[in-house]
Amino acid sequence: MVAILCATNTVAFIDRASLPLLALQIERDLKISDSEMGLLIGAAFIITYFGLAIPAGMIIDRFKRRRVMSIAIAFWAACTISCGFANSFMALFIGRVGIGAGEAFGGPGSMSIIRDGVPNEKRGRAVAIWAMGANIGGAIALLAGGAILLAIGDAPTVNVPVLGVIRSWQLVLICCGLLALPVAFLMFTFPEPARTAASASTGKGTTLGQAFAYLRSRWKVFLPLFIVNGVTIIMTVGSGLWTPLMFGRVFHLGRPEIGFTLGLMTLCLGMPSQFMAGVIMDWLQKRGVRNPIPLFGLIVTVVAFGLGVSFPLATEVRYAWAALGAYLLIATCTFTIGTALVTRLSPPDMVGKVTSLHFLWVGFCGTLIGGQLYPGVSERFFAWAGEKAIAYSLSTVIGTLDMIAILTYVVLLITTRDELRKPGSGALPG
Repeated sequence: MVAILCATNTVAFIDRASLPLLALQIERDLKISDSEMGLLIGAAFIITYFGLAIPAGMIIDRFKRRRVMSIAIAFWAACTISCGFANSFMALFIGRVGIGAGEAFGGPGSMSIIRDGVPNEKRGRAVAIWAMGANIGGAIALLAGGAILLAIGDAPTVNVPVLGVIRSWQLVLICCGLLALPVAFLMFTFPEPARTAASASTGKGTTLGQAFAYLRSRWKVFLPLFIVNGVTIIMTVGSGLWTPLMFGRVFHLGRPEIGFTLGLMTLCLGMPSQFMAGVIMDWLQKRGVRNPIPLFGLIVTVVAFGLGVSFPLATEVRYAWAALGAYLLIATCTFTIGTALVTRLSPPDMVGKVTSLHFLWVGFCGTLIGGQLYPGVSERFFAWAGEKAIAYSLSTVIGTLDMIAILTYVVLLITTRDELRKPGSGALPG
């Protein structure tokens, strides 16, 4: 069950990682700027996340989760394929909007199934395995994209049977969409976990108002928690959107080399980061460490600071790859840490609604803000640096956000000390 949920997250992230890899050629072919590319990567994807995140959580809490998620996966796969046939900015924008609509159901559905189907003492690892799908998806997109580009010699166009002559970036997007379709059917290979909430027996569930009331009653925890999760997602996912472009501009590497290298690093370093975070969190909880998740988050963000600031500023490509690899190994797990704490605090009968708000927030931050913040800082403050502007932007933004994350985790260590003991907290045993 958890492996298939991981596969669901994998296909969700395939398109997110493939588009930045193809940014240079898409900008050239469609005659668009970095900021417009940022809209395709961020705003187009997140726009339906806003409209559907809360309804998606309500649907997940009410209906059969496997069926809902299967339909959503098939829909976003079709939209990814449609992006491969786009020949204008607007056509690509509409396709990205559809992908965001489908993926709005993936995170809340997975967290609801894990909350009901996995015991508390193993839940950290379950969330980590699910979160590993993001790294696997990113790696597949980069490796498969790089392989396709290498096979065709990084040519601008390619002749495909039936389709005829299409741009190479269109072929990559079509292949990424086709990879997602089988996962829609895999959702029916495990049984639907019984809902553990008492209200599940009535079929009524909790209301959205009750979910908001719960968040308000725990605002001292959830406010800093949402802040730190938003900040760290911009540090990792947001920076990852522009890292391929940085290596292309600063070090003049080809797209196949960038795709293969980033893909291997994501798979070999980012994925273990997620899994080990789950193991460590479960171990710390078993050992009786007080506030283990915020404490672990504080340690991770402190260690990640120097690495995140230094990799874009490296003067040689080998040093840049080495520092980025260490950064991925340390910082990638911040997503697992934040998601595990949100899931732990969410009562079973409203986990879909609470986590949908969480994924709405991190999606907004990582994709929309992250998609626009880095090129915005680059164009506004570092235009004088030419090709190195995006590198200076990456270093500055990552360093600033990491400092905010460190301070916020200190606040969480204080607020969770008493809040997690309140009656009704999802963190209480049982």
